[in-house]
Amino acid sequence: MGPQVVGGTALIALAIVLINTYRKHALRERTLSRRRGFVLLVGTSLGICLLTIPVSMVAVAALWIGLSVALVLGGVTLAITLFVLLDGYPILRDRGSPGFLTLAGLLIVLAITYMTVVAYWIVPYNPFTINVGPLLGPPMPGFPLGTTSLGQDLLSRTIAGGATMLEVAFLSVVICFFIGVPIGLAASFQGGAVDRIVSLVMDSIYAFPGLILAIAIAAILGPGVVNMSIAIAVVYIPSYFRVVRSQVLTIKELPYVEAGVAMGARNRSILSRYVLPNALPSALVVMSINFADAVLTAAGLTFVGLGLPIEVADWGWDLTFGSHQFLSGAWWVIAFPGLMIVLLALGFTLIGEGLNEILTPKLED
Repeated sequence: MGPQVVGGTALIALAIVLINTYRKHALRERTLSRRRGFVLLVGTSLGICLLTIPVSMVAVAALWIGLSVALVLGGVTLAITLFVLLDGYPILRDRGSPGFLTLAGLLIVLAITYMTVVAYWIVPYNPFTINVGPLLGPPMPGFPLGTTSLGQDLLSRTIAGGATMLEVAFLSVVICFFIGVPIGLAASFQGGAVDRIVSLVMDSIYAFPGLILAIAIAAILGPGVVNMSIAIAVVYIPSYFRVVRSQVLTIKELPYVEAGVAMGARNRSILSRYVLPNALPSALVVMSINFADAVLTAAGLTFVGLGLPIEVADWGWDLTFGSHQFLSGAWWVIAFPGLMIVLLALGFTLIGEGLNEILTPKLED
């Protein structure tokens, strides 16, 4: 079923790219407005995604929901990859080395994302099934990455292990962003006692070593994707607060903000129209780098046994089990999951560093 799923995602991605190509051509010829072009792209893409439901029900009636989700998410991921290559490359190329860093990071992250989205349908063996091969077998034909101490196929576990890692990273970063940014905006713009109290709380959290604080919170909350995401989010909320606060303290003293205050504009209007758009680029850079931190922290929590349940296929658990076998010469058990963690963290780091230099050109001086 794997080749059929990959082919289906490729067809969906190709259809979305062709629709977008037509939209851009119509915009150049001025036969279509931007609003109608956007509606055309979104509406047609949704229609194509909805067509996967009857196809999935006919192909695999018992698992049609999972197949539909894999086709849609895989197709969208491939379409985004093609957009990055076709539309993003000419723009990023003109930015020099920061643009190439961003492009390389995006391709790494998108490749791992696509692999995890269609993992269930492309893995050669069930990642949870034991004794599918020899115990602690080295890389060999049929098991290109070797097997674990329980006879599990390491290639299947490596492909499937990224799903929970991405879930934890995405959820923790979303929590950080939607808590840290509003608090930073409101407290720093208000100033006075509110700003001092909030800053004191955030600095107190920031003073703790990140991994130790995450371990303490995860030990209290227990294992699970949501609990681990909350533990990681608490650690990194102060980073968003500090960055946004420094930007707001500078922006609110600028003439156009003072002019808005003098004209009687409300604080909400000033924050949404003048302050937030100028502070948001710095927050987005922090978000992209925070993805890498979240991946490494999630792997660390699982490694010490405070992350996900043991029955979940996860790179952190494979690192834990592999560390016990490494001294006996079974290097492959820890090498390949560790390599995937490094690649995912590297991808997000490259995106963050590239965006940081693109959005802050003064660093070039």
